[in-house]
Amino acid sequence: MFSELWFMGHAGWWLLADALIVGLLLPKVILQRRETGATVAWVVVIILLPYVGLLMFWLFGTVRLRLRRRKRRRIEQKLAPSLEPLTHGRSPVMQARGRVGSLVRLAVNLDTQGPLMGNQVAIFRDGAATFDAIEREILAAQDHIHLLFYIWAVDQTGKRVRDLLVAAAQRGVAVRVLIDDVGSYGTRKTFFQPLIEAGGKVEWFLKVNPLSRQLTLNNRNHRKIIVVDGTIAFIGGMNIGDEYAGIGEPWKDLHCRVAGPVVNSCQEIFSQDWFHSTGEDVANLRYFPDIPAVGDVYAQVLASGPADEQWRAIPTLIFAAINFAKQRVWIETPYFIPDAPISMALRTAALRGVDVRLLIPGKSDHPLVGAAANYFIDELIDAGVKVYQDFVVMRHGKAVIVDEWFATVGSANMDQRSFWLNFEANLFVYSAEVNRRLGEDFSMQIEGLEQVTAQKRRQAPPRQKLLEAFARLLAPLL
Repeated sequence: MFSELWFMGHAGWWLLADALIVGLLLPKVILQRRETGATVAWVVVIILLPYVGLLMFWLFGTVRLRLRRRKRRRIEQKLAPSLEPLTHGRSPVMQARGRVGSLVRLAVNLDTQGPLMGNQVAIFRDGAATFDAIEREILAAQDHIHLLFYIWAVDQTGKRVRDLLVAAAQRGVAVRVLIDDVGSYGTRKTFFQPLIEAGGKVEWFLKVNPLSRQLTLNNRNHRKIIVVDGTIAFIGGMNIGDEYAGIGEPWKDLHCRVAGPVVNSCQEIFSQDWFHSTGEDVANLRYFPDIPAVGDVYAQVLASGPADEQWRAIPTLIFAAINFAKQRVWIETPYFIPDAPISMALRTAALRGVDVRLLIPGKSDHPLVGAAANYFIDELIDAGVKVYQDFVVMRHGKAVIVDEWFATVGSANMDQRSFWLNFEANLFVYSAEVNRRLGEDFSMQIEGLEQVTAQKRRQAPPRQKLLEAFARLLAPLL
């Protein structure tokens, strides 16, 4: 009898604690401005697993997201008066009619500038060739090198780039490195000590402190940008590590080297992130030279992140381009967890006869994310989307190709973390030639890959289907 009373008493305390957690967290979750699916997923986790929900919300739920957004907006507003004359009105903006014109007007409204003329864009698929090109630019640098990366690995490639920067700093080049504190958690100050001693500056974005309220794994800086002398930039999906450089078990990725006026946009993004992390203002003519036209490509770099909660520039422009498409929408992404608008846009495009193709990994480096992606492709296949999966290598490239006039390459995945939580940067090009090259590359990538059919999906074992359904419930949190 006593043991039963003891158990009932403790059970009552557990139930009271559960109710307290649910009562405290649910209002916070519901009042946050999130995509509906994310809100529902949080509600389900908190009600069914209160203690797990409490831990996950502390780590991933960004209780302080609004404060962080406000801080970020204040930083951008503080820099705006000095950045605007350095980046706006210095190069002709694209003028177009019809569908392209509508998209350009949207692009202008998203960043107040729009696509700039006079750029060159080189596309890199091979990791070794990409890092060889980066090495050439670092060796040729005369004034400054700015690097912003999510992952900087302590491996052969990480040391290679670090040592190149050490040599550059020793010859008087200003070197600034900004890496994300979660993505590069294992890369500490001791690794960069030779660069710091040579005069370079290294900082970590949104440092994680387990003993403070800074313990949050969300809102990470997922951008991958290099700017050399304010005239050359690299942007795309490659981090700094052996798998990206084609060493060991290489990944298939996609990166771009750009020259021309659009480089100032890459510099602007770096300047904002650097000021956010260090308080140092680099918005001056030294880092923002007046760049002449060097090609015929109209290009634009858009940043998107937690402070961009109103328009979400990158997914908004991609969504519009998909809806404008008449001939094709080809997408490559390593992580495919689309929100409702993107999923609907892809299905609708396929149903109205647009050639919609999706290239994703068959074996993801994040199994739960891969399982969620498999769940989402079923309804796309039913609508006529052609889905290709690569089971041999991990595919990390991120590209969207629309008709013959629009394409984007960058850091943003086709998932809700990139669309809502991370700081991302994408290059958008309005060029028939670049579009053609990216289209030819995409065709080469799917060559030899088996198309995923509805029949093949129906033959998936029940255990796999159950995992996919479970992953789909957590999709907004992944």
